[in-house]
Parts: sequence; structure tokens; C-alpha cells
Amino acid sequence: MSQQNTALVLIGLQELWRDKNSDYRLRNMDWIIDRACYLIQYAREMGYKIIFVRHTEKEWAFADKEPLSQIIEDLCPQPEDIIIKKRKISCFFNTKLEEELQWIKNIVVAWIPTNLCVRMFVEEAYDREFNIALIEDICQTYNDKLQDFTLDDLNESRPDLDIVRLEQFLW
Repeated sequence: MSQQNTALVLIGLQELWRDKNSDYRLRNMDWIIDRACYLIQYAREMGYKIIFVRHTEKEWAFADKEPLSQIIEDLCPQPEDIIIKKRKISCFFNTKLEEELQWIKNIVVAWIPTNLCVRMFVEEAYDREFNIALIEDICQTYNDKLQDFTLDDLNESRPDLDIVRLEQFLW
């Protein structure tokens, strides 16, 4: 993937997904966060545009001011990174994401939950004719069956989509 026209898009990377007391907690989060940090570092070195997409709501767990709705600190967003706030499953609906992707041709995408926000993003970006690499081992949902179904269905229904593990993407 060319460096100048590639973006790394990380979706739903908020503290509530890893907090032990959260109803939204997902499994393997420490392992996934470590891998995501490595991918972010790689993207920075390659000069990719980095976009964090954060789900917010007016109240409850995803309320904008709630500590657990904030981006996971370990991911170390930088001032030059783009942070998009969304209120629906779609990352494109009523956001500036499409504008941020205006000169982008290639998208590397990861994060959670695979079956909701990540899937919707991949489908919408695919229909906009982006080249997409979905990093499957930096994606997660509530159980293996749902994870496998989502990835299999995306693979079957989007023939040009690259679903790869981090090691495959880097090498």
C-alpha cells in the first residue's frame, strides 16, 4: 500500500471495552491493544493518516464526558491524528470521515466490535471503492462464533477485501 494515500482507521477503541467492570468488556483486550499499538507505530513510520473513530451518545456509558468512553490511553493518539465522533453504527453517517478520506485510496482498518461498527465501516468503505485491509487479529466481538461468521461473511460478500493477520500485513 502506498504511504501517501493510505489511512489507518481504528474504530471503537474506548476504555469501556477493556474495563473489567464494564458491561461492554470484550475478551483478549490487553493482547489486542498491544498489537494495535504496534500497528499504530508502524502506520506512523509509514506516514499513514491515522483516524480514530469514537462512538459517543448523549448519555449512559458512551456519553462524551464519561471516562470509559474515552480513547484507550495506551494507544497514544497524537495531535496530528484525526478523531471522528460518531453517534450511529455507521462511521460515515453525519461525520466528517468521508472528507478526511478524500485523497485516500487504501484503508487499513481494525478494532471493535467486528460485527457492528467495523463491519458497517468495511461495507460502506468498500462501496466507496477503497482498497481495504482488515486486520482480523486486531478485531474482536463478543464470541468466536460471531467473530468467525462476520469475517467469513465479509470475505464471501466482498471479494476484493483483504482480511489478514497483522503479521501478514506487515510482511
